Amino acid sequence: MKTKQRVKMVFLDIDGTLFVNGRIVPKSAAAVAKLIENHIPVAVCTGRSVIHAQHVQASLGIPYGIYFNGGLVKAGDREIFALPFSRDVVRGILESAERRGIQTIIHTHDHAFSLKPIPPEYLPVLASYDFPPIACEPTMADRLDDIGVFQLNAFMTAEWDDVFEREFPECYVYRWHEQAVDFQRRKSDKSIGALHLLSYLGISPEDAVHIGDGGNDVGMFRTMGYSFAMGNASEEVKRAAKRVTSSADEGGVADALAELGLL
Repeated sequence: MKTKQRVKMVFLDIDGTLFVNGRIVPKSAAAVAKLIENHIPVAVCTGRSVIHAQHVQASLGIPYGIYFNGGLVKAGDREIFALPFSRDVVRGILESAERRGIQTIIHTHDHAFSLKPIPPEYLPVLASYDFPPIACEPTMADRLDDIGVFQLNAFMTAEWDDVFEREFPECYVYRWHEQAVDFQRRKSDKSIGALHLLSYLGISPEDAVHIGDGGNDVGMFRTMGYSFAMGNASEEVKRAAKRVTSSADEGGVADALAELGLL
């Protein structure tokens, strides 16, 4: 490991890293508070939407965020970078899902809604992933061409994944539950958003660390000068990181930061 003086920016995944079993891990929350007290910039770097991440950020006092796996970057209220879907792709996915009886959720930079009521059997899936309440707003169908859509969720089983990826090559399907996926822009990656934020802050990626547990963290592991996979990550994800820390529920974020000499 390099000296702690070189680590000038900390990126943190949320689910399976900071947040586990329905709560922010207290040991890791205390570690983040120490970073902020020491004026080390911290950003959440997540596949979540802004509204899905904001309560975690607010609880921890984290000012920076990379959302939608790199599709949107914010510094406080200031938007640094945005890469929404094209209008044609949004319309196409929604129409294709509708034909197949697949329920969808639409995410803008500050809003999440469905065009039809979400069937009750899917509500536990959303609750288990800490989703905020999803409004049913059928009139938004007329406004889809006027708003930026950064992510679509769909409640579908795995046999549909390849079908949609073939129909919409601009997207990739990220499965996060046996019944649910995200549609994301294929050109999106957490590392793309992170590089925009680092440029804004005048910090080199060589001087930044990312801590995460999922396949969507691998791009960050390869791009940042320092990286830690959580102990609860898969073996494939662990191999992609430079170091491995303890599991999320053991406070792996805090342990990684301590290993870097930041605590």
